[in-house]
Amino acid sequence: MLYAGIDIHKSVFQAVVLDPDTGELTESRFQPTREQLADWATEWQGKLASVAIEATTGWRWVARDLAQHGFEVHLVDPGRASALQGRRRRPKTDRLDARWLALLLARQLLSECESWLPPAEIQRLRDKTRLRKTLAGERTGWAQRLHALLTHEGWPCARGRLLTGEGRRWVDALNLEPYVRTQVEVMLAMIAALEQQLELLERELRNFARADQRCQALETIFGVGPILACHLLAEIGDAHRFQRARQLVRASGLDPTVVESADSKRRGRLAKQGSRHLRWALVEAAQHAHRHTSPDHALYTSAVRRCGRGRARLTVARKIGHRAFHVLRAEAA
Repeated sequence: MLYAGIDIHKSVFQAVVLDPDTGELTESRFQPTREQLADWATEWQGKLASVAIEATTGWRWVARDLAQHGFEVHLVDPGRASALQGRRRRPKTDRLDARWLALLLARQLLSECESWLPPAEIQRLRDKTRLRKTLAGERTGWAQRLHALLTHEGWPCARGRLLTGEGRRWVDALNLEPYVRTQVEVMLAMIAALEQQLELLERELRNFARADQRCQALETIFGVGPILACHLLAEIGDAHRFQRARQLVRASGLDPTVVESADSKRRGRLAKQGSRHLRWALVEAAQHAHRHTSPDHALYTSAVRRCGRGRARLTVARKIGHRAFHVLRAEAA
């Protein structure tokens, strides 16, 4: 069987087909259009075992079109592909990158959890949850700007209060200079617009969670509500792509780096080599571990005494990642 790698760019596609038995390479370079990609796919249809592409800007339509032609598509993280090449100095060209992608497939160096391509349902859910996170972040950003402006004008307040109805009424009643009031009105309008879109999006996510058994199973985890369950499901997808729970934790980048030399071994900072969205969702679920009703309260308090609150939350987040793995695996069984 033949294996292919396509190096994707906005201006050109570089494709390489590798015959692992003979080592023969067939290379082609074409414009990044659907027509050119369809011509290439038609030429190799029925001959290729699988195709590897990097998860760079524009991968989605390429993967979708290749799948429609019957190809098994593997999505490769650019950082992972680079790490597998090692740290030796070597030239970097589109041709060499495409060859390396094909070689990764032929040598079976990509695990299922690394090259998993989310199905359409999970991809649509992922788009919604990531958009929701972006909107929430923008709302927080505008609240921070408003908070800074009011502090400069001598009206300090709690930043979270500005996102409540009582806080809005307090701002409306302030005696501000006209030019300051104009800025305040713009910021309040931006916050209101973002909240309106957030409300619509969160309503859709709650309806999805109410009808989806996987989300309902995730909600049995302490600290996970319907919105956060959608975030976790969108980022984890099929839990069977992970063989062990710690692989899921590693995919989130929550595992600490290990520095080892002879008899010396110590843990360093977080690896952060994984989905930052999954990492955020797990840490967000761990925010409630300080409550006495939390099943992780004892773990959290002992970790706080040992290494502080920040690292204690990370410890609980890893535990929640393990639970999410087992819950989704059991639900899919």
